[in-house]
Amino acid sequence: MTPAEVEALVRGYRETGLEVTLEDLHTEEEIIAAGGDADVLLCNGNPPITRRVLEALPRVKVVQRFGIGVNSVDLEGASACGVVVLNQPGISIQELSVHTTALILDLLRNLSYYDRGIRQGEWRKAKGIPCPPMQEQVLGLYGFGATARLLYKIFRDGFGLRRIIACDPYLQPADIPEFDVELVSFEELLRQSDILSIHVHLNAETYHRFDDAAFRQMKPSAVVINIARGGVICEPDLIRALQEGEIRGAGLDVYETEPLPADSPLIEMDNVVLSCHSAFLGVHSRQLLNRQLLEQMAQIIGTNSISHVPVANKGVVSKIPSFQIV
Repeated sequence: MTPAEVEALVRGYRETGLEVTLEDLHTEEEIIAAGGDADVLLCNGNPPITRRVLEALPRVKVVQRFGIGVNSVDLEGASACGVVVLNQPGISIQELSVHTTALILDLLRNLSYYDRGIRQGEWRKAKGIPCPPMQEQVLGLYGFGATARLLYKIFRDGFGLRRIIACDPYLQPADIPEFDVELVSFEELLRQSDILSIHVHLNAETYHRFDDAAFRQMKPSAVVINIARGGVICEPDLIRALQEGEIRGAGLDVYETEPLPADSPLIEMDNVVLSCHSAFLGVHSRQLLNRQLLEQMAQIIGTNSISHVPVANKGVVSKIPSFQIV
């Protein structure tokens, strides 16, 4: 956020009745030391909101994340402490799907490969890997939530893909009658996808889901795209798969360690396209984020309730007296 955006957001919070103190905190110790009087923790970025932190701050009743992901918050610990955790679902669906599309097209059309060559004084005319007909590619989606569904429409309606598959164990075909998508197992997703795009939260189930065993099942012509969370991919295993030609390439916006270390082998690879955790960025997403943040706090303070939609730790019993999740 720009300083002006932060100032406007703080002003909006204060208008709802919330007094705000801005702190740059990165560790459990820093959060505990600064948050003793806090009723609400407002979290931009990924500060570690662990059970230890919440137990040390008994006044905290609400944690509000400035984004979709809540992997930096201990949801079970929050529920045990009676703390409601809020995120911002749906704020950047369009931006994420368009950014994913850009990474896919860059890889398939060798754009960064050509760009790097020209900047290095090399004329790599037609030396990139020939792109197969887009309509014949199989798009595989790991997770079929809002962003993946918009990506489905972009590639089905815009590029005419004949086959799109998805792995989402929480869905049945009857749940998505408007989508001509085939729900498959994770193993089938790996084996059949030409383009495999990741759209899941990072949790115990998805951590390092893409490892050596997964990459060995993929087509050598396949590309993998990750705009979700870095920890879904085991990065050393991805690097080995790329170096040994087990897969064709990768388009990454997120990493296990951010910023990406300067000595990462990914940086020197011609079959990798990198961006810096910015797929969410857009004018619309910023406006929607700020509006949702303020509306959530206004509802909590004004009505002693909150909609169930942004509550990340479903089933939590709030420590706020008579508080309702509706």
